[in-house]
Amino acid sequence: MPNLLRNGLLLLLAWPAWGVAATYTAYNTYLNPPFVQADGRGLAAELVSALNRHMGEDQFVLENVPRARFLAMAGRSNKRIDGIALFLSPGFLDEALAKRYDWSAPLFLDHNVVLFKAGNVPASDLPASLRGMRFGAVRGHVYRFLDSMERRGELHIEEVGDEANNLRKLLAGRIDFTVVNRLHFRALAEASPELQQLVAAPEPGGDFLRHILLSPSLPPRTARRIAAAVQELQRDPAWQAILARHGAVPIRTTSE
Repeated sequence: MPNLLRNGLLLLLAWPAWGVAATYTAYNTYLNPPFVQADGRGLAAELVSALNRHMGEDQFVLENVPRARFLAMAGRSNKRIDGIALFLSPGFLDEALAKRYDWSAPLFLDHNVVLFKAGNVPASDLPASLRGMRFGAVRGHVYRFLDSMERRGELHIEEVGDEANNLRKLLAGRIDFTVVNRLHFRALAEASPELQQLVAAPEPGGDFLRHILLSPSLPPRTARRIAAAVQELQRDPAWQAILARHGAVPIRTTSE
């Protein structure tokens, strides 16, 4: 009998811990306001907190990483990321890479704006009027509406690591235009009076939905919890208040 009890205990210890709480990384590649504030708070941290309220035993820990580094991790042929990535959209990634991962239902509607210095706004329609201009791009970002112009060599593209660098170059007259997220520009303009020198024009076809990217290595139970949590956020007054505070456009449910 003692041997039987000992063997049974060993089997229990060796058995996989199904249902035990797990912690996963929530990657965020948007390193500027409103997604990340100087004090570490911001929309990314608020989203992780909101998700965790609806995730039961599974929880997420935020990790802010540059977009180029995240893409390098996500694109490895021998290893995919574990966990999730926040605020992305399949159209932001190379098509083959986007298909390697799963995607949540939308979080909210967003769009980008094209920024010019006041007095240098083209008089004709975008994007044709941008031909020959100096474009401040962010390394690792995809600009679909400029694809054909890039392929034909009709833009002088200067890449940097983040949007803030491009805004400084635009104010200094070292580039002619750049593209930024509307929420990001709104947050910066509220805190930086010098950005009132810039004029924002809607990016042609620039509306998009923000999602959560899910690693296919997540347990099916966790993936189902994420799907349910995103649906719950659409009815969560606290999350809806966060979106309103940042000027984001919520997803309307069918019951509204």
